[in-house]
Amino acid sequence: MKYRPIPLRVLKITIVLAAVFNVLALLVMVHATPVIVTLFMFIGQPLFVVAFVLLLAAVLADLTTKGLL
Repeated sequence: MKYRPIPLRVLKITIVLAAVFNVLALLVMVHATPVIVTLFMFIGQPLFVVAFVLLLAAVLADLTTKGLL
């Protein structure tokens, strides 16, 4: 079985999405205005879900290519 590494682009996108989520969460914790909370609810949380799904897919793909799963 040939090992193909996961593209680093997927992992970089995951890190950026999680960082944006963390910045929005920090803004909500520090200075909670209705606009910031709305942005967090409609943009931040879906970004975190997308980042989590991408990371999970990358881990599963890596385990599959190595024959561990």
